[in-house]
Amino acid sequence: MLGLLLLRANRVVATSELLGALWPDETRPATARKIVQNAVWALRALFTESVGHGGGSRPELVTQAPGYVLRIDPGSVDLHRFNARVAEGRVALSTGRPGDAARVLGAALEEWHGPALADLAEAGTDWPELTALAQLRLDVMEDRFEAELRSGHHHSVLSQLVSLADEEPLRERLCGQLMLALYRCGRQAEALDVFSRVRRALVEEHGLEPSRELQLLQQHILTHDPSLAAPDAASADGPAKTPEPARAVRPAAAVAPVGPPPPEGRTLHSERRSVAVLLLSASSPDVPGAGASDGEPRSSRALYDAVTAVTECVEDLGGEVVGSLGRISVAVFGLRTGRADASCAAVRAAVALGARLNEVPGPSWHSFVSAGEALVRCDPYDASRPVMIVGRLVDEARALLAHVPPGDIHLCAEAAADTAGLVRLRPTGRAAVHAVAGLRSASDADVLPDPFGGFEAELGMLRSLLVRARRHDAPHLVTILGDPGVGKTRFLADFVRDIQGEAVRVVRVRGGDAARWTVCDVLRACCGLALSDALDGRLDEVVRRVAGRGEIAERLLRRLGPGTGRTGCDPYGPESAGPASGAEALDAWCDLLVLIAREQPLVLCVDDVHAADEAVLGLIERLASLPEDVPLFILASARPAALRDRRPFWGSGLRHSGTLTLEWLPGEGPDHTLGPGRAREPAAREPSGRRWGGLL
Repeated sequence: MLGLLLLRANRVVATSELLGALWPDETRPATARKIVQNAVWALRALFTESVGHGGGSRPELVTQAPGYVLRIDPGSVDLHRFNARVAEGRVALSTGRPGDAARVLGAALEEWHGPALADLAEAGTDWPELTALAQLRLDVMEDRFEAELRSGHHHSVLSQLVSLADEEPLRERLCGQLMLALYRCGRQAEALDVFSRVRRALVEEHGLEPSRELQLLQQHILTHDPSLAAPDAASADGPAKTPEPARAVRPAAAVAPVGPPPPEGRTLHSERRSVAVLLLSASSPDVPGAGASDGEPRSSRALYDAVTAVTECVEDLGGEVVGSLGRISVAVFGLRTGRADASCAAVRAAVALGARLNEVPGPSWHSFVSAGEALVRCDPYDASRPVMIVGRLVDEARALLAHVPPGDIHLCAEAAADTAGLVRLRPTGRAAVHAVAGLRSASDADVLPDPFGGFEAELGMLRSLLVRARRHDAPHLVTILGDPGVGKTRFLADFVRDIQGEAVRVVRVRGGDAARWTVCDVLRACCGLALSDALDGRLDEVVRRVAGRGEIAERLLRRLGPGTGRTGCDPYGPESAGPASGAEALDAWCDLLVLIAREQPLVLCVDDVHAADEAVLGLIERLASLPEDVPLFILASARPAALRDRRPFWGSGLRHSGTLTLEWLPGEGPDHTLGPGRAREPAAREPSGRRWGGLL
């Protein structure tokens, strides 16, 4: 009775509650009320005898309808001291003082010396208050662990986390803290094994998947996310907090954001975009529910390899992994390209992932590509932060992914339309959903609609050279020669369309355009700067993106100069301050282009280069002679005689340079037509005896 009154100190406890707590109905004696009254009398006598002990006020047991109330100084009850310190510690934790929080919460936990009312619990007493106290103690222990982790004390709490996680295997917050501590101690494999153990227990005992937070923590461990790094222990009471994992997609059909939450106090920029999303599910036979009941380390390794493959293949094709749903990885394409290119890139990534996962035994996989509109949110102040995708596009794709057989890639109707020239499709039995039967090859009749016919071999050669330039990170110059009207412009357009979805940046320039592209125009286009852009702020953003925010970026900006306008980077421009300053600016622009090409391989297509400015011709030869570690692929089309007259030694002396001549096809010529109603425009043909170059 004293234990029950202490649990409810300074509150009225009804006599009926005392009777119910002391005796179950079926075992309550007829004299139960009399026994309670005798116990009250004995306690009052005991409190009277304890006057003067401890220097505190004397407890009082007072009769108050409908029962009794024990009036006692809260400071003399360990439970009340515990609750007061817990409140103080949680305030310190929430206000960014993890060191103080760890100290106060540790003092609160020192009030415990075993289970609450241990003697009664051993005798079989099972009151709700005792269960609540046990859970509260675990919650406070987790709070203290969080404070210690925020303070960088992962080594000191690791053994306690291991012991408690063994006793409480279903407490996900506790297991997440153990995973984080193991990761920070350099034991990544053991951290992943903890996740596998928790997931197996949840699935087998309750049919549940781990929480989104635990799944995203696992994802961050697999990808070695920098946010998991331990804070500096010397700044324990600074603003550092335990990293919050990125938010994943909700399994419900409602709109769900994919990506990390915005930084505190910062508003994300939102824009509705047409994008393509790729969802890929990779499951290992060792994962519970996939056919095995043991082998957790192999399961973790297989999952690690699968996630690594997803990240590499997606990023190689210009996409970005923005979240996960357990074994389902979510990637988005189209943040910097059109939707058709995005769909092609997503499909290429899915095919590459499938081929890579099929090379090793273990994971089974299936994927779905969906294209459409979604709300894209990003941090305009930090380009390194992942984006968030909001809309039904991902949720619908996830629902459709559940029906994709292992080893298959399915597309929605929009994605199928975007990739009609890239893949062969087969029906799936579901409306508006198609299955990928394979990528089209150069032998497919409709892989490249070519009204001139017969240039497939040349396009194949260019594709091979592009692969070589990317593989060796070396600049390549290929000059496309042909008579007027032979189809050089269309050939370049076909090549650009053929490499849609590749992880390259494509820039097209016309050398003979009426606008007369200058060197600065070409460089700005290669650096992603529109001719109408206000240069100062946009240029600063590009430089700091590729060169960082240190001394290298500052030095490069100084070399580019404050007056880097339309002619400021052109040493031949009429407004340049002089040959020296113009040449220095040109050197700086070329250095910037090198950094951009290393960030993403660059394909520069220059049409009618024979009509370009001298400065542009010099720039192209200079770019083609850049160091070996620059993935730059330059295509320049020209009339052979006109180019030879201006630059007799064009491309000579370059290590990776060649020419490709487009010949007239049989039955074609400057005076032939392309079909009914499609007469070719007349053009003056160069003398046939002066054809320059040949096949590469």
